[in-house]
Amino acid sequence: MIDPADEEDEALASLKRDYLRDAPERLAELRKDLAAFRAGEHDALDSLRQRFHRLAGSGGSYGFPRVTEVARAMEERILTGPRPTIADADLVEQAIHDIRDAFDDEANTLDMPMVLGRLPGFAYRALIVMRPTSLRDSIANALLKTGFELDVNEGNVDPWDIPPSKRPDLVVIGTDVGDDALMLARYWAAATPERPRAVVLADTDEKLDRLRTAAAGLDAVFGPAALPGELALFARGLARVGAPPPNVVVVEDDPAQAQLMATWLGQINARVSLCGSAQSATDTLSRELPDLVLLDVDLPDVDGYAIARLMRQDPRLALVPIVFLTARHTLADEMEGLRAGGDDFLAKPVERSHLLQVVLTRTERGRRIRELVHRDGLTGVLNHATLMAELEHAISFAARHSEPLCFLMLDLDHFKRINDTHGHLIGDQVLMHVSTVFRKAIRSSDLIGRYGGEEFGIILRRCPPENGMVIAEKLRSTLAATPVKVRGGAELSPRVSIGVAAFLSDKEISVADFTAEADRALYEAKASGRDRVVMA
Repeated sequence: MIDPADEEDEALASLKRDYLRDAPERLAELRKDLAAFRAGEHDALDSLRQRFHRLAGSGGSYGFPRVTEVARAMEERILTGPRPTIADADLVEQAIHDIRDAFDDEANTLDMPMVLGRLPGFAYRALIVMRPTSLRDSIANALLKTGFELDVNEGNVDPWDIPPSKRPDLVVIGTDVGDDALMLARYWAAATPERPRAVVLADTDEKLDRLRTAAAGLDAVFGPAALPGELALFARGLARVGAPPPNVVVVEDDPAQAQLMATWLGQINARVSLCGSAQSATDTLSRELPDLVLLDVDLPDVDGYAIARLMRQDPRLALVPIVFLTARHTLADEMEGLRAGGDDFLAKPVERSHLLQVVLTRTERGRRIRELVHRDGLTGVLNHATLMAELEHAISFAARHSEPLCFLMLDLDHFKRINDTHGHLIGDQVLMHVSTVFRKAIRSSDLIGRYGGEEFGIILRRCPPENGMVIAEKLRSTLAATPVKVRGGAELSPRVSIGVAAFLSDKEISVADFTAEADRALYEAKASGRDRVVMA
């Protein structure tokens, strides 16, 4: 018999996990208002007060006393103290950092470590500059379904008239606004700190030369045949890549220089890991997958080129951008860095704005490249090769640190029947739905990939066998309770069978044997009647 007290504790833990999944978005909202406050936007302070008020209330309701304490103190400071000025922005920033730390501590307590500041889903803002037509309506609907907040304008919009808190991440400019469309696009795409993450042209009549549009600095051009479908795919990819803040590893043996760079990177809300030696950097990179590495050439144990070579030999890190920091300015040094796998060089002393622009640009481009190489084009989860590489790394890490690990093999039941009855387009829609349900049901530290066809694989780190079974059963029941609406308003209720393989640190096993164990358990689940969970 289950102890009612244990049921109550698990129920509270479940509520906390749900709250923590929204934490990155709450932090992003605070940072956006803080940026608006620094820029002098008149209503930003009131918006901050309201957000702190809501956090104070919800933190108490969900059992986060530290969040409530910090948020309430800031709310009272805004309401009762001398009205904060731009000079007090650092006070607000410290409160946001304290709330982030509180979320992070609770996440680790609940065994769901998070990269706070990286949005789990997306709620970015798009601006459409086009004449009112059915095509514009179709584009707007497609972007809304993709998850963007939306503003629409017919052409009379100046980037500098938009307040910081409402600046778009994606700007779509239609050539139907007139002869000034390309000039307007060039204006939006100018290389300034306020530039949107992507500026694209909807060439409704295919009248513009592609070389001219590329010279204007645009990120993409879509002709009438690509609207709105390919534009929506572009937007979805942009959102999956994720907006800054980036995750940066700084390898620098001078503590003062390292702290200075960490302070600068904090201005773009980067998550920074400082390493003072090559050994420290190697240990950090074995645990993390950064968006970028800032790498000093001269280190106390080995030079930075050696770390770069190690990274390029590791499939997980092979595409991570490396920016060398060096006082060496010779051509030979730069050639050595390029041969080692470096992407860029910054000469010391580094200028702040140059550093930040390099980090933002390299991070964005690196994420796009990794998205193309490592992700399944349909579902957005890891592709088979990347999933297996991550599993190999997870097994090795679990063996070194004596941690448990589970691997789930999931197969949709009767998927061929769905394709045969409804067509492959509906089958694709079901696969996208299933991947979305699975992503929302697992921890942010877990990894999901498409093993092949209608099969998925999930890596559960630091997960004992009994917990693996619980998570697998949760995935099975959640999918069964979440039908997908398809064309014509019909609903399909896909089912899944799951095989679970567990790794314990007292045994050695290869990736092939580990996946074979999960596959055998999956086969048993299928043979026993489908829609089942079986442990190997």
